[in-house]
Amino acid sequence: MRFWIALSVFVTGLVFSAVGFVNQIENQPIDVINASGSLSEPASYVLIPNSVLSAYDGESSVFAIGDGQVFMATGRESDIVAWLGDSQYVELRISVNVKDETVGLAEILRPGTGPLVDPAGADIWQSELANNGTLLLPFEITNEVAILMASTGADLAPRTVRIGWDLGDVVAPVAPITLIGLGITILGALMGIYASFVYSKKYRRRRKGRGPKLPKPIRMKNGLSQAGNRPPTGRRAHRPMGFIAATASLSLLSGCVPNYENPIISPQALEQPGVLTASMTETQLSKILKDIARVISVADSELDRESLEVRVAGPALEMRKAAYALAAKTDASDDGPTPIVAGPIQLFLPSATDTWPRSALVITGQTALQALVLMQESPRDGYKLYQYADLLPGIQFPDVPAATVGANLFKEDNRFLSMDPASIVEGLGNLLNVGANSPWSLLIDPDNTYVADVSSVQFGLQQTLSNANLSFNHLIAENPPVILANSDGGALVALYMIDTYTIIPKEPGDAVAITGDEATLLGTGGSATGIETQYGAMLLFNVPASGSDDRVTLLGATQQLLSAITLGG
Repeated sequence: MRFWIALSVFVTGLVFSAVGFVNQIENQPIDVINASGSLSEPASYVLIPNSVLSAYDGESSVFAIGDGQVFMATGRESDIVAWLGDSQYVELRISVNVKDETVGLAEILRPGTGPLVDPAGADIWQSELANNGTLLLPFEITNEVAILMASTGADLAPRTVRIGWDLGDVVAPVAPITLIGLGITILGALMGIYASFVYSKKYRRRRKGRGPKLPKPIRMKNGLSQAGNRPPTGRRAHRPMGFIAATASLSLLSGCVPNYENPIISPQALEQPGVLTASMTETQLSKILKDIARVISVADSELDRESLEVRVAGPALEMRKAAYALAAKTDASDDGPTPIVAGPIQLFLPSATDTWPRSALVITGQTALQALVLMQESPRDGYKLYQYADLLPGIQFPDVPAATVGANLFKEDNRFLSMDPASIVEGLGNLLNVGANSPWSLLIDPDNTYVADVSSVQFGLQQTLSNANLSFNHLIAENPPVILANSDGGALVALYMIDTYTIIPKEPGDAVAITGDEATLLGTGGSATGIETQYGAMLLFNVPASGSDDRVTLLGATQQLLSAITLGG
């Protein structure tokens, strides 16, 4: 009987294990999710928003099939929507069939009448790819990234789209019934071994003490006991109950099978960021800087003002054109404008914003460092070099936010800083005119090479031109300054200052003489009526927070002669 019990336990364990094993196979987690769709709405642009791209975890990619050129670009969703503007486009949505546990793509037409332009090469993209006929774009999921799909702008966007999520090797959890079945199977095996051992021991004992064989008792077939029918006792009484218990146990243990939920039926998009984030990545910056440096290098070599306007604007454009005008009047090879250094990038501070215009500050170079201020006027415009300045020797650059975080972009009339840009120019001009005795030295640190050099030039002119009246006027230009917050509550302020030097003879008949670049630009060495020269100065300051005891410090400066004219002539 022990063998039968052991065999029953062993078989029960096998049954339980089989149930769990079958469940394990049937509920094996999927490792790839694909959502496909064929577009019917006529549109030149297709937006795949972040809610679609981040609907499922895992490595993601987008595959598109078109009749001609296929273009895809990644960027912040808010930036792509801003770039699309009033143009008509299709926005994709996830469509889940819960019954069939499948996922597809649905389209929503966003009507518009805006211009259709070729999106290739726009500065706003974080990455872009193009190919003829088909294109596969792998991308890294964040809570901001979206994808623009197009062709050439004039042609329709690709009609067939597939988005895939590779979930990786997902292992199904082992069902409890499987482990229980294995345990019962092992128990049955042990019981069988034990029963075999007991039977073998009894058999050897009987063999040793065997007596004469007795005849078998005669049993009557279909015999009835004198006491009548009695209920079964002993082992027979427990057989039906054991069967019922085994069946009930199997039913209860089947509930231990894990309930696998297909991830397709429950997409969960990433939560959108609640704060403004950096408007540019370093990958974008590297591409933009290389193109800016290339355009400027070609324009510098040919002194071409028109081609310069493609990538240069504001004070940088004005000073560059002035440098071209001066270089065109001399044959000296060293009279050209200061070259723009595109790398290596030492520091990168983009603005954290979702509006325009937007700016970024970059420090480039190896030994002689340059501070470059880039500005983008609108989503479809390219970034342009707005200001540039050579960093002064011996300065201590302030701590700034990480490039992945970005800096707040302050307005000119903000209340967060100890000085506004106009006051900074007024104070710096007084330092240049008066020197170390200026009362502004309490607010602006005068200990730098720029103040020393310009002051020296001004005092030298006063001593040289004793027969003339000199005036030095320093005003902030109309070009708006760029103000990016630093990590200490203050800000980096890039502004443009116009320095005007006026020289008028004291007595009639006297003449004033000038030399150098002023004489070259004026076309003569002197004037009897007076001379006015203007210089542009692109300056970068570190301005402390309002209420701070620290002084404003000048970090970088570049000066350029803009004009020289004769007065009264």
